Amino acid sequence: MNDGPDGSAKRPGPGEDGDHVTFCRICTASCGLIATVRDGAIVHARPDAENPSSRGHVCVKGVSYHKVTHDPDRVTHPLKRVAPGQFQRVSWDEALDDIAARLSAIIERHGPEAVASYQGNPPAYSTDGMPGFRMFLQALGVTKIYGAGSQDTNARFLANHILFGSALSIEVPDLEHTDLLVIFGANPLVSNGSLVYTPRVRHQLDSIAGRGDVFVVDPRRSETAERYRHVAIQPNSDCWLMLAMLKVIASEGLAADKFLEDHAHGWLELQARLHHVDIDDCARRTSVPRDVMVALALRLAQSDRAVCYGRVGICRGPHATLANFLLTALNVVAGNFGRQGCATFATPMLAGSDRPVPGGYGETRTRIGGFPSVTQFLASAVMPDDMLEPGPGQVRALISFGGNVLLAAPGGTKLELALQQLELSVSFDLYVNEAAAHADYILPGLTFYERADLPMMAMTFMVQPFIQYSDAVIPPLGEARSEFDVFCDIVRRMGLKMPAATPAEKEAQMSGRQMRPIEILDLAIQYGPAGATGAAISSLRETPHGRMLDLPAPYGRLSKIGHADGRIHLWDDLIAGEIARLMEADASPEGSLKLITRRDIRSHNGWMHNVDRLIRSQVPRLRINPLDAKSRGFSDGDEALLSNQYGKVRVRLEITDEMLPGVVAYPHCFGHGTGSWKRANKAGGANINVLLGHGADVVERISGTTIMDGISVELTPA
Repeated sequence: MNDGPDGSAKRPGPGEDGDHVTFCRICTASCGLIATVRDGAIVHARPDAENPSSRGHVCVKGVSYHKVTHDPDRVTHPLKRVAPGQFQRVSWDEALDDIAARLSAIIERHGPEAVASYQGNPPAYSTDGMPGFRMFLQALGVTKIYGAGSQDTNARFLANHILFGSALSIEVPDLEHTDLLVIFGANPLVSNGSLVYTPRVRHQLDSIAGRGDVFVVDPRRSETAERYRHVAIQPNSDCWLMLAMLKVIASEGLAADKFLEDHAHGWLELQARLHHVDIDDCARRTSVPRDVMVALALRLAQSDRAVCYGRVGICRGPHATLANFLLTALNVVAGNFGRQGCATFATPMLAGSDRPVPGGYGETRTRIGGFPSVTQFLASAVMPDDMLEPGPGQVRALISFGGNVLLAAPGGTKLELALQQLELSVSFDLYVNEAAAHADYILPGLTFYERADLPMMAMTFMVQPFIQYSDAVIPPLGEARSEFDVFCDIVRRMGLKMPAATPAEKEAQMSGRQMRPIEILDLAIQYGPAGATGAAISSLRETPHGRMLDLPAPYGRLSKIGHADGRIHLWDDLIAGEIARLMEADASPEGSLKLITRRDIRSHNGWMHNVDRLIRSQVPRLRINPLDAKSRGFSDGDEALLSNQYGKVRVRLEITDEMLPGVVAYPHCFGHGTGSWKRANKAGGANINVLLGHGADVVERISGTTIMDGISVELTPA
């Protein structure tokens, strides 16, 4: 047991029976948890009422996560594939010796460009995991980094690069103080927020609605839209609504001229393009009435504390970068940037976090198609061809970290074929999932209850800063190991060294010790603004529920702008090209349906689908408007074939008026069946990624974003 700060209170150590104070690491909300350990196992989890940030809130995923930790289907020993779909247990030494030897041979024969990586979403919340993986790849010289970024964030980060001169200078909405929130393509009551720190999102949105309004622009009357004010819009038409709103603000003389003069560049060029925008035409393209467009624009510009916020729904279409750019342009032009209750950069907490991060765009390009990297992530839609197409740089080895590419990434059957012909495939994962079933080795990593963490990801998106440290609640189960330790082991076996960027890291290496990323982050806390509050790991141990930090508000801080002129850029050659492309875009085929994805509060992509409590009440159905169902002769519960030029899947229908006519929605990351996680395999549903296609035709060229929403599909009887 560990003594409390007064020497009398007791806290259990890792694996000891009792209540452990910790926090969830599934999403950026990082809600506080109390995990109860009995006989060395976690038997219960509940929300932490003493956490000063989440204050007793947590979603059903957070209180169910210990079922992942103790899942009988979880991989807890290294596995080697001995036949298709068949694995046997091996020792760590046997696995790592073989992996290191084969990686070394592939790199020696073909160069590091023959090795690619894929990173899924779960590792993003592991303090040692995600940074450690990047260090590992850097040590190997690997620059082909595929991952979830091109399915959810590349467009947002490229827009940041254009606007702020830094891909990782991220604006966040000041939800605590705003009176008017306009949400584009996000469903925070289900997602708990994304690229924003919102541990009590429903309470925050209710407060905003109580003193003002929350509008939700979405083709579906989502859970968030149902609770607040829904603005129904055609998929992938958000750019037209935003352009119309900008035109209203400009024509009514409501632009924040002083702010634009002092802090922006390019407003005149953007304004000139608005002359070609016809608001009635925008209404026709979006299905948003003209008077709604005008009213939204006027309220946005005339409110003292208003902000636009958007997420994945505007990040996966053919004009995703432009949509994210225009969203920020609305905040800037209306003067809703850098002020309380508006959009702002996050409160700096770490050393250097008040300055822009250089680069982040185009450092590497894909071998197939020449698509640029965004925050090092390449376009996953060309990954199958990168593996299959012969020639210099052909991918011969794949290292996957927490990603099930067959259900999460585009490519369908061609991607599966590509995985089968690799010379080496290594999967760091908790399960033998659909993609890992094709790996040569599956290496067991840690769940968040088995490792120490800080809310690393959330720190980037906080306006009201909070910090917490959690030790491991229990020791690793079986032979599961920290992924960072395994990365270091492979590098050592290859005769290489992990990179060392800071003087402290270099000094540690000289003494024969490798600093862990969590130690490096701790130093960044100590030497940054949060350090003045005593927010180091050593002191955070004494306040296990976490603490709010008394730091200066971020309002008025524009130091994260990386452009040489220090201004927000509202015009760029890339944006000129994207507006021209938007104006020339053809409409979808007459009579076709547009497919979008949706998420359930009990899902986090697909990797928690083996928890019975979460999956048993999820029914993957294609939601369709009654008019569309009737015109095609379908009834509720019917089976149908959903198809396009890339493939077809069998789906069951759910008729609901929450869908805009002409739009259908289906949950992402279903269609389990070839992995060895038994409960997930029983969940049913279809893998709609087979409808996404692959290659250059299904990618937004400037960002590498996979076009996943608003794709044209047909629905016919099964």
